[in-house]
Amino acid sequence: MKKFEEQLWIDKDKKIISCVETNKVLNENFLEVYNALQNALDDGILMGCDENDFKKKLKKLVNDLSFSIGK
Repeated sequence: MKKFEEQLWIDKDKKIISCVETNKVLNENFLEVYNALQNALDDGILMGCDENDFKKKLKKLVNDLSFSIGK
């Protein structure tokens, strides 16, 4: 399995977010999502799904996300 790499996070003004605590939370969330998606992909393949089709569906899932707080 690939090792998780911490990300640099960019704000609305295209500047790197410099707050250490914000970066820590964002990277923890990203790792959690990464692990959940990896587990789902592994399960799908073990259950007979085509890997490329599964990834295509995951990409659509991510593309369908939108900001939902306050809606």
